Amino acid sequence: MDDEPIWVTDRVVALTLGSTITIPKTVNEFAIKGNHLTLIKGNQFDGRIKTDPHKHIHEFLEICDMFKYRYTKNVAIYLMMFPLSLTGEAKTQLDELNEGTIETWDELRTPFISRFFPLALFDRLLGEIRAFSQHENETLTEAWLRMKEMLRNSHGYNLSKGNIIKILYHSLNEITQEVLNATAGGIFLYKTPNQAYQLLEDKFLLKLNWAKNQKTKPSLKKTIAFADEGSSNPDTNKTIAFVDEGSSNSETPINFDNDDEDEEPTPQPKSKDPKPVKENLTPKP
Repeated sequence: MDDEPIWVTDRVVALTLGSTITIPKTVNEFAIKGNHLTLIKGNQFDGRIKTDPHKHIHEFLEICDMFKYRYTKNVAIYLMMFPLSLTGEAKTQLDELNEGTIETWDELRTPFISRFFPLALFDRLLGEIRAFSQHENETLTEAWLRMKEMLRNSHGYNLSKGNIIKILYHSLNEITQEVLNATAGGIFLYKTPNQAYQLLEDKFLLKLNWAKNQKTKPSLKKTIAFADEGSSNPDTNKTIAFVDEGSSNSETPINFDNDDEDEEPTPQPKSKDPKPVKENLTPKP
C-alpha cells in the first residue's frame, strides 16, 4: 500500500453487478438467431408508451415460440431474451432487483406484471366496466364491441358472463333494449348467459357479413358530364356520359354525336294539298 499513490487507496470502486436472472444450464451451446433477436428488439416495452404488460408478454411469447432451439427448453430462451425486450423504465426496474434472484419464468413475470399493472389500475378499469353506458348515437353492435375491448384491457376482471350481460343490458337506452328483446324473441335477460352471449356475437357477425357483402356489390353509379356549350370549337359541344360498371377503374366516354353513326333525317315540313282549281264552265244554252 505504501508503494501506491495515496489517491488510489482512498478511492472505492464499486463492483459490477451481475445478472438478476440466473440462466439454467443447457446441454449444448447454442446461439440466438439473428432474426429472432431483431423481432424481440423491435417490440420493446418501456413502461410509458407501451403500458400494457400483459399484452407485451403475450407478444413476446408468440415471437419466442416461432423459433426452436434443439435440446433447449423454451423457458431458458424466455429468461435469456426477456431483458432484451425491455427498455427505459422497464429495463431499469429489472436491473434494480438483486443479483441471482430470478431462476424461473414465473419469478420474472410476476414482479413485472405487479410493477406495471398494479392493483389500483385493475380496480379503476373494473369500475369503468361496472359504470358502462351506451353513448349517444351508438349502435348495439358498437356498444358490445366497446364493452369487449374494456374487458380485454382489464385482464382478470373476474366477471361472469351473466354479470357482463346484465351490465350491458342495463346500460342501453330503452330503444336499444327493445331491439335486443325483439332479437331475442322476448325478454333478453330471460336467456341463459351462454344464449345471450351467443346472440350478441351472432348479431355482430351478421352485421360484419352484411358490410362485407355491401363492399363487393358492383357500383351502378353513373356520372354525366356536359361539355361547355359556349366553346367556339364545335367538337366540344357534345354530350358525354361516363358509366362506372364497378369492375374497372377507367371510365369509357360514350359520344352520342359521333360523325360515324347514321344521323336521323331532319324532319321536313309537310306540304299542304293544293286546293282544286274551279273550272269556269260555260252554261249550256
